[in-house]
Amino acid sequence: MENLHWVGPFPKSLALSCGNGQLPAVLMCWIMLPSVFVLEYYLDTLWKGMLLFVICLVFISCNVLRQVKNQETWCFPAYGMVIGLWLIVSSMSQRRLVLNHTRGMYHFSIRGRTVCQGPMHLVYVRLALSSDAYGGRFFQLVLCGHKLEPLVLVQLSDRYEQMEFLGRYIARKLNINYFDYLASSYRHVVRHWPLGATFSPGIVQRKTQVYTKSSVNDLDV
Repeated sequence: MENLHWVGPFPKSLALSCGNGQLPAVLMCWIMLPSVFVLEYYLDTLWKGMLLFVICLVFISCNVLRQVKNQETWCFPAYGMVIGLWLIVSSMSQRRLVLNHTRGMYHFSIRGRTVCQGPMHLVYVRLALSSDAYGGRFFQLVLCGHKLEPLVLVQLSDRYEQMEFLGRYIARKLNINYFDYLASSYRHVVRHWPLGATFSPGIVQRKTQVYTKSSVNDLDV
């Protein structure tokens, strides 16, 4: 345990400057070796389920929303309690993601049981885009991977430049790939490539034109 210490994948000052961005309070990042990162976290639906369960329990205890216009509505808070309890049970298991750069592999487990493992290029930080009804654009940083539950690192924010810088910073600290919200973009940062890859993802290869004798004769000079 002497060589085990905590490291934040994002600076506190930058996190506070993100405005609407919110960092998850359930994420812990450890470094066991210089090239091995261990992330232990719980899904954010855990506290959401707790909040929903408590609110619906208060409504039922205080007879709030029991009747609306002579109609029985107590079933709605009861249904909310069931949903909240289901979110709590399904999210209370600890998730553990190990990024082993020495072996070039990642390992994802839930409550100590292996879910998947694979090469490092399958884990990446993505800048996701969403919009509202008024055309406003909002961004969030998500940790994604093959058979890996998406983990929202930073919630919605309308500041693209700061979110991009923060995403690049997190990806650099974890030594994984970073992808912009566009499928094809020069802002992608690829550190790990699939085996046998011959071109960059998001970059269209240039086709080589082959001229035949008939095509040359048809040219208008």
